[in-house]
Amino acid sequence: MGKSYKFRTKPYAHQWRALKKMVRSDFGLALLMDPRTGKTKTCIDYFGVMHAKHGLKKILVICPPRVMNVWLEEIHRHCPYLVDVIMWDREGRKKSLPREVKAPFDLQVVIVNYQAFVTPGKRLPSGRRSKASGRFKFRAEIKKWVGDDDALCLLDESHKIKSASGKTARMIVSMRGYFRWRVLATGTVVTKANRAHDIYMQWRFLNPERFSDVGDYDDFRMHYGRWVNTGEYQKWTGPRNMEEFHKRVHRDSFAVHREDCFDLPERDDIIELVDISGETARVYDEMANKMVADLQNGEITEASIALVQTLRLCQITGGTATTPPPDKETYRIGVEKLNALRPHLENAQERAEKLVVCARFKADLNAIAALCEDLGLPCWQLRGGVKRKDSDRFIHEFRKHDDAGVFLMQPQSGSLGIDLSTAATMIWYSLIPSFVDFSQSCDRIALSRTSTTFIYLLAKGTVDEVLYYVLRNDGDVVKAITSSPEKLLRSTKSRKALLASKDKWRGHEKGSVPEERN
Repeated sequence: MGKSYKFRTKPYAHQWRALKKMVRSDFGLALLMDPRTGKTKTCIDYFGVMHAKHGLKKILVICPPRVMNVWLEEIHRHCPYLVDVIMWDREGRKKSLPREVKAPFDLQVVIVNYQAFVTPGKRLPSGRRSKASGRFKFRAEIKKWVGDDDALCLLDESHKIKSASGKTARMIVSMRGYFRWRVLATGTVVTKANRAHDIYMQWRFLNPERFSDVGDYDDFRMHYGRWVNTGEYQKWTGPRNMEEFHKRVHRDSFAVHREDCFDLPERDDIIELVDISGETARVYDEMANKMVADLQNGEITEASIALVQTLRLCQITGGTATTPPPDKETYRIGVEKLNALRPHLENAQERAEKLVVCARFKADLNAIAALCEDLGLPCWQLRGGVKRKDSDRFIHEFRKHDDAGVFLMQPQSGSLGIDLSTAATMIWYSLIPSFVDFSQSCDRIALSRTSTTFIYLLAKGTVDEVLYYVLRNDGDVVKAITSSPEKLLRSTKSRKALLASKDKWRGHEKGSVPEERN
């Protein structure tokens, strides 16, 4: 392999091991690599090796929309061959795909998003959907593009097709026969620990023979999981036959956790406890105890159910409160976290360093952006409502920037695929309840060539500490809070429980704890 293929960029040791296993396979592989361990580069090197070894020329990459431009950049960065990259987004799909790979290009890569396989055909007079448009048309176009050539299809963030009843999953799996080689790439192959049925459709695309003796989807669920009939639906209660499951999956996959990649930079987690007081503390206590709180301006903030109460409390620790519908006005009630964030921004400015700051709510994002402006610190934003072309430009500008700057990210908008590794520090202003979005967001800087630092601004004795503890243990935030609502009360008890449980946190040796700042 080394004689016929010359790496353009040197791989890490784990990437080299993954590539060797991929090349030995007759049909492809599942790369179950933690985010930011270099799945994209490994796949691109695989494209090059298969071109050198088998004459591969056509590659289809299916990925989330925000990752499309990342693939474009990474291909040109890592592939030693001339590649014709076709961005088959909404605008691109108005044109037909070329039938041949023409000189001077060696390879042709078509990058398409998962949404292409959701779009239904036009509605006919009969009420049915046309198969001459929408996802059926796009599938037919891909089939024509492949023709009689040996092609490869890669599903980036392949857990997007985990739903066996999803139209996207069924459409993509139906294209399996078009491709001689198939690759899955994801760091979260199952989105909850040991929920084996999440991989059913992924393996139907990759290698359906591996589980063919188990049966259909319902048989698969029952074979690898325990279920209880609640009367309205079946509830998953735990895994079964996991040893057998892992052996089968291992035969078609290469898995690596970031902590096992000793050649990657180290990570440091720092908890910074923020004392809330005055109006912030009063409003928090009222909301935690009564699910309603009076604001100084005469308005109120309230919650009808526990989940909304948790959301409101998270807003309050950040210094804002939102009134009920229909007005839904947001008011600033405190600046404790903003004051805690300011010195970090000032230090970055003095040291000419770049930071990534994660915030959940619109009001927080606006306040942090205003703080950056006040300090004269360049700030790029990735948040809901930002167009893909603009977000791609912001990411590119931030990465190329060689002085102090802040990339302000809403985790729900920026958790997948983007590379912010020119920054080595991420600050969490406000946490989110989704473990997948949390871990994926953290891994945006994980490939930094220097050691990475994660700073968590947690309002002391509040819901912030509960969220952090549950997320670090890959737990269910909703269950943790609804089963023990007293955890939301502002007291020292939650903090004592948090500190006592630090040996369970991911990414740390048992008995060791991250640095804590008061």
